Amino acid sequence: MLSRREMGALCASLLFCLLLSLGAGWAQSQLTTADQLSADTLRLHIRADTDSLRDQSAKLAVRDAVLALTDEACPADSRADARAWAAENLVRFELTARQTLAALGIRAPVKACLVNMYFPTRRYDGGALPAGRYDAVRLDIGTRRAGRNWWCVLYPGLCRSACGGYDTPAENDLVCGEYIVRFRFVEWWDGLTAPREDVVLAG
Repeated sequence: MLSRREMGALCASLLFCLLLSLGAGWAQSQLTTADQLSADTLRLHIRADTDSLRDQSAKLAVRDAVLALTDEACPADSRADARAWAAENLVRFELTARQTLAALGIRAPVKACLVNMYFPTRRYDGGALPAGRYDAVRLDIGTRRAGRNWWCVLYPGLCRSACGGYDTPAENDLVCGEYIVRFRFVEWWDGLTAPREDVVLAG
């Protein structure tokens, strides 16, 4: 027969194991949702040559032209469609960027590619994406690419708003919900474990 002290220790141990099991299940569900989120997202990343006013203004002009092209021409009904369309139209992205720069009197090389890369946490109007690896259309302007970058969600949302555009409520909740513990956990874990090397997928 167990003493009161032994019974108390046993109950405390069982409660601890139960809480540990529940916590592990919760953490795994958040990481699974984050993985699904990154698999359902295509981002746009534009890297400017320098932080000079001229180069940063050129970057924003290229951004506007590329978004106009995407709004007009991208027929995507899914992230897979958006990714396939982007891969097939990298030359159009480059030409659009070069024409925009030429109109500003800027002659600079432009390279478009489809990459899988690490992004830090990014907050948008009405939502946020946790840190992690995402596929992205990347436009490099110039050769140094040392200036401030610009990025957004290309699909879903076409750089306007990704809220409500994902397939599952859990994904929409993670993107559009308040910045609370579950988001902080995903951000911390992906920031700690995600590889930082870019992987070129097309281009």
